Amino acid sequence: MALKQFGAGDVKLVANEEPTVICSLPYGVGRRLVPGGPEAVVVDLSKSHRLPPTILQDVLQGNVTALDLAAREAVVEGPGGQTAVVFERLVLAPGAVPWIPAVEGVLAESGTVQGTGVFYGDEWVDKGRLADHVYVLRGAWDARRLDRLASEKKTALVVGTGAIGLETAEALLDRGMAVTLLEALPHVLAALDGDMAAKLEQRLAERNVPLRKDARLARVLPGGVELSDGTVLEADAVVFATGVRPDLRLAKTSGLETGRGIVTDRQMRTSAPGVYAVGDAVQVVDGATGEAILPLIGTLAMRQAMVAASNIAGRPMELPPLTAWGVSEILGLHWGSVGWTEEAASRAGYSVTGLIQPVRTRDPFMPEGKDGAWKLVVATAPKNRVKPGQILGFQVVQDGDSPLFLAERFIDIVSRGETVMDLFGHYFIHSPAHNAVDDPYLGLLNQARQAFGQ
Repeated sequence: MALKQFGAGDVKLVANEEPTVICSLPYGVGRRLVPGGPEAVVVDLSKSHRLPPTILQDVLQGNVTALDLAAREAVVEGPGGQTAVVFERLVLAPGAVPWIPAVEGVLAESGTVQGTGVFYGDEWVDKGRLADHVYVLRGAWDARRLDRLASEKKTALVVGTGAIGLETAEALLDRGMAVTLLEALPHVLAALDGDMAAKLEQRLAERNVPLRKDARLARVLPGGVELSDGTVLEADAVVFATGVRPDLRLAKTSGLETGRGIVTDRQMRTSAPGVYAVGDAVQVVDGATGEAILPLIGTLAMRQAMVAASNIAGRPMELPPLTAWGVSEILGLHWGSVGWTEEAASRAGYSVTGLIQPVRTRDPFMPEGKDGAWKLVVATAPKNRVKPGQILGFQVVQDGDSPLFLAERFIDIVSRGETVMDLFGHYFIHSPAHNAVDDPYLGLLNQARQAFGQ
């Protein structure tokens, strides 16, 4: 779409999936968006006003199976066989696909699952090899399967408690299923530290949603799973929400430079002249630390596409500094995460401390007010470009109100390398109908002064 907007000439789109909005799929499965389930607008983006109809014109359905960058030719395997497509410039957007741990019982000798593929451990396998009671949620067909599951079955195990795992669990709960959550880590939602994730775990407990942490799968059974300690959990279906991996197969066979993802510069140019890459398969430079990261964010992909299209059209443009972020809601409890958690920063060798500031969504005298908390992850020692006092991450968990705009502010703070002392320059707006009078920025600043002896 961006290429057409910038008038970049004749554009050929090769699509191997139905157009959809991945982050909306759990809400479609839960039937929280429009009547009639996910098929109406949510899954099939071609029926939505969100996608201009001209974008779907001149689309070649299939998979690019080979690239000859010297000859400027792509081989597309589609329903009608092989097609050779000649190009002057190329934009790769292979995305990321579900990752499933390589445990016994996930694959079947022959299955009915449709879609492109998944990573089964380190092995790429076609979704058609998944057992009929094994599910993922990444594309349109996945959502249709889960929608049918919720209509026909009663129990499900959701393996993985990231954003998609929790949202999918809530969707199935909304449809009347009994859901048990399994998490291999010590706490839910790796985008939060354990002290902040505990608030989500408390909400799950309040709603009587079973959660097993530090749970390792030994194998998938026809009617459930067996854990590494021998425990057998019964269920009609096993939904894997155990993360995604970038699809780097084509980039690697074409000789493009890759790391955690496809390597590009800030103009989205790859190591090959005239070849650009955007989206979930592309690694970016974290503005806070300079580390290579894989944010896996749709709105970032849209900006990357605009940058690539602008440069292809002869209008120089660069991607602004950024970091990773995520925002969602589970059972009425909202959370947001920007940059590095304290746990992830420590694993990467950074010396950090965590500062937690209680907040309230209304003035104390207003009965509809609810509690929440902010957390800053602050560097305590220099490393590479990181300086003492620099804010490496931000987390928020609060009841009732979305922290979306707050998270957006901290994207700028973290990606621009601001320190905790710079918080004094971020003004706090108070209104009794929106927050308590206590300024959380000053609260965190005062905590930092005590922690750093200033």
